Amino acid sequence: MRSWDLNRLRIWRAVVTAGSVVEAAANLGYRPATISQHIATLQQSTGLELYRRAGRGIEITEAGRKLAEEAAKILDQVRRLDGTVDDMTSSPDPRIVFSGFTSFHETLLPPVVDSVVRTFPTIRFEILDNERDSAPSPRLPDIEIRSEAGFATATELPGTIRTPLFDDEFHLVVPTSHHLADAGEVPLAEIAEERWIDAESRATAGMSAIRHACAAAGISPRVIARSEGHYAALALVAAGHGITLLPALALLSLPAGLTSVALTHPVPSRRVCMHVVEQSAHLPHISFTADEIIAQAEGFGLV
Repeated sequence: MRSWDLNRLRIWRAVVTAGSVVEAAANLGYRPATISQHIATLQQSTGLELYRRAGRGIEITEAGRKLAEEAAKILDQVRRLDGTVDDMTSSPDPRIVFSGFTSFHETLLPPVVDSVVRTFPTIRFEILDNERDSAPSPRLPDIEIRSEAGFATATELPGTIRTPLFDDEFHLVVPTSHHLADAGEVPLAEIAEERWIDAESRATAGMSAIRHACAAAGISPRVIARSEGHYAALALVAAGHGITLLPALALLSLPAGLTSVALTHPVPSRRVCMHVVEQSAHLPHISFTADEIIAQAEGFGLV
């Protein structure tokens, strides 16, 4: 009997659903090279031809699709088993496994937790970051906040209810002493010769949105630095090393000495969506949390 790696099966299902290693990597928060390594190992361990190389991408075989279908059933069963064991071995206190990204965790998650805790005082949260390569949680998220590039088609996660929350437009961030600091808005092409500092070094939805907008504007940014996360990028901008682009959600906590300027022609944008597991959506603490996330997004003027 084979010993199956459940995380590898989860990754394979995501690749088949997305039809692309790059898209699956963005959806799961992994690097494309990590995804490629996992699916190569899975193909070797099964002895099946799960995919074929097709240009710069892959073509899923019939065997690969069948394996993904069966993997989905197994993963759902494991998730239900985890829930059953948790119910029998842990306290009866409600629990939420929540997954999101840094700017959401920093700005919208705290008031959501405040409200949920007032209504469910004994609730427990497990909070995951879906834009970082990390060890997977033994349980899939009950609620997941994901971003999609504004130009891209909607990402549907199997077994979840998808709710678009808001479109998150990117802005130029510069020191208050910068010559563009007082501009009401700036065409994207006007900053083509600036020294760019990317706040994300991987193929995230935000990075895809920026690159797509730059291509539409006919520019190739002069990137001098990349960092995983906007804190290091903002520190470099504050020190006068260049400019960066950040979504509106990340601007809610912009440090002193920096200012944001609206972009035009075109405006890079990401779509922020909530995915709630169908099997958990009816639970009072889950439905309350989902409603509170929508309310907080509206309260911040993002909807």
